[in-house]
Amino acid sequence: MNLAIGPGGRLTRQTLARRYAAALSVLLLLGVGKIVIQQKEISVNQVAGSDHVVAPGLVIGPTPTDTELQQLQLGLRVDGVINLAGPSVAESATVASLHQAYLYLPLTAGAAPTWTQLRKLAGFVRRYRERGDWVYVHDETAGAGGRAVTAAAMLLLLDGQTWTAMSAQLTPAGLGSLDERQRLALEQLGSALHPTGPKNPKNTNGGQPAGNPYAAARLEPW
Repeated sequence: MNLAIGPGGRLTRQTLARRYAAALSVLLLLGVGKIVIQQKEISVNQVAGSDHVVAPGLVIGPTPTDTELQQLQLGLRVDGVINLAGPSVAESATVASLHQAYLYLPLTAGAAPTWTQLRKLAGFVRRYRERGDWVYVHDETAGAGGRAVTAAAMLLLLDGQTWTAMSAQLTPAGLGSLDERQRLALEQLGSALHPTGPKNPKNTNGGQPAGNPYAAARLEPW
């Protein structure tokens, strides 16, 4: 007995068109996804390989966009953000949505962190750096501005680096962006951390010139 065989399973033109369209959509999605991933990798690699990286775990730069915060978290494991500029409701909301820690420590243009603020900065960076995460420090300029550069330089000095080593970690352009008050603050911190000369019995600052706002400073590795 012969079995009746139908039209051989040939697909209609409409079915073939739908399948080709579906396959093409998948290919397009894969292509777009690859481009997005590459763009994110390029963006993160540009930051990681740039002069904005001060030390492992610490990167400085301009005010980040929402997309840049996401990229920094995915690519560099940035889990903490320090804002030295004006308040930003949008940034704090984005940071909260990404479950990143946020430290708002406003400094006026041309200012340097006080000793109390510097200790707070060091403690914040240490908390995330010890577990292998990164911290992003920014002010509101187009690049890594004077406040961010000053804070980074002070953190390096506080970590025990010499003035020469600290200067080598930052770009000449970055150091050149500091104003006189910020340069003076760096010199005062360096002098307090590495006092020279005999201690003056009448000077309770351990040989430091009277009026040094960082006279109580001590090395605090982070």
